[in-house]
Amino acid sequence: MLVVFRRSGKTELSAKRLLWNSVASGPSRFLGAGRRHGWVLYRWETEFGEVVLAHTVRGEMGMTFPNHALLRELAEGAVALAVVEPDYGPPEGPSLEVIDAAGPDEYYGTTWRRLERVLGMPAPYWHSNLRDPDLMVDWNPGAPVLHVPAVVTPDPEPLLRLAAEEPDGSHAAVAALALAREAVWDCAEAARREIAEYVDASDAIASIAVAARPLMPHPPQPVAEEVLRDGWRTVLSRTDVLAARCAALGQALGVSRYFPGVRKVTVDLQCAQARQWASRLVSSPRTALAFPLGAAEGDILIDPVTDMPAIRTSEGMVETVAPQRLPAHSPLATLTIGRGSVWVTTEDGTVFVAPQVGGGYTYGYGGGGPMALARLIDLLLKDTTHAAPGHDGQLPSAGLRHATEVGWKGRTPPFTLTRSELEALRDA
Repeated sequence: MLVVFRRSGKTELSAKRLLWNSVASGPSRFLGAGRRHGWVLYRWETEFGEVVLAHTVRGEMGMTFPNHALLRELAEGAVALAVVEPDYGPPEGPSLEVIDAAGPDEYYGTTWRRLERVLGMPAPYWHSNLRDPDLMVDWNPGAPVLHVPAVVTPDPEPLLRLAAEEPDGSHAAVAALALAREAVWDCAEAARREIAEYVDASDAIASIAVAARPLMPHPPQPVAEEVLRDGWRTVLSRTDVLAARCAALGQALGVSRYFPGVRKVTVDLQCAQARQWASRLVSSPRTALAFPLGAAEGDILIDPVTDMPAIRTSEGMVETVAPQRLPAHSPLATLTIGRGSVWVTTEDGTVFVAPQVGGGYTYGYGGGGPMALARLIDLLLKDTTHAAPGHDGQLPSAGLRHATEVGWKGRTPPFTLTRSELEALRDA
C-alpha cells in the first residue's frame, strides 16, 4: 500500500464546518452501520443532525474528496459526511475529509479528535487491508478489536487452487503457494506496520476505535530460485484458464522475474533478421505464457528455439514475447537495431529477439532506453545467455553508453553492428 502524508488543502476557518468547529453538549446515538454503493457507512444521530462516517470497500483505495453529490448518494438527509482517506496526516492519524450539507460544495479536512467532540465517542477505523464488509457492518461502539485475515488484492485464490490440484512435490505448486503466501504476508504486515506507526502512535489514538488488527500469518520461507523458475515455466506452458489466471497474478504481484518471458515486442518484418526469425514460427496452442499478448484474435505461433509465443497482427506485424535470456549455443556475431525491436545473431547463424525485461531499447538521446540498450550489449558481449538487464543500478561501459545516446543519433533503422564494432565501442 502506498502511504502518502499530507494535510487537506482546504482551510478550517469557516464557522459552517460542522466537524471542525462544533462540540456536542451530550452524547450522540449510534444508529448502526450499512453498505451502499461500495461503501460501509456508520451513522450517528447527534444534536446537530445525522453524521455519517464512510469507509470505501470497492477495492480501489484512491483519494475520494467528498462533495454534495457523494453526500446525496450515500447519506441523503445527513448534515455531514466524513470519508476515511487511504493516507495519513501525522500526528493526527488517518486522514478524514468532510462535506457538510449546509455548507459550500467543497470538502475540508478534520481530525479524529474533532470528530469525537461531535459524536461523543471514538469512531471506528478499519485499515484498507482489513476491510471485510460483513465484519464492518457488525461493529458497534465498545466492540472488542477483531483479528482478521488481510484482504489481498488481487485475490490469490487461483494460485491456491492450482497448488491444491498439483501432485505432491510439484514445483508448480511450490511456486504458486510461495506467491500466495508472500502476497498474504505483505498485506498483513503492511496493515500491522501502518497501524502501529501511524495510528497507535498518533496523538489522536484515544479518539480512534481501531476496529481490527491483522491476523499475522507465518512469515514466508525462502524458496530456491531454480525451483521458482522451473515451477513458473511449468505453469506458463499449460493451456488451461487456471494457469492463465495464475500468470496474470504473477505479473500483478511482482514475480515475473521468474517467467521465461514477459515483455511484449512488436516486430516489423521489413527487417531481414525479423523475417528470418518469423520464418521459423510454427502453430501452437495458446499457453499461459501468451498472456502479455492479450486476448487478440488469431492463431498462436511459437518460436521453437525459445518457446516464446507470437501472433500475426492485421497490420502485417508480429507480436511476440521477448525471452528473459537466450538459449544460445554460440557467441554473439551481430546486433541489429530494428524498428521497435533488437535482434541478436549468433555465430552459428541463429537469430533471436533480444532478451528484455523492462522498457524498450532505444537510442539517440540520454535516457533509460539507450542506457538499457548499452547495458544489454555489454552483457551479451560477455555471455550470450546472460539475462536481460534489469533495474540493478549497474552501468554499461562509457563507450557503449556514448554510442547509444549520441553516436547513433540520426541513424535510420534497421542497421547492424558486428561483434568487433561493438567491442571497439565498448573499449573506447
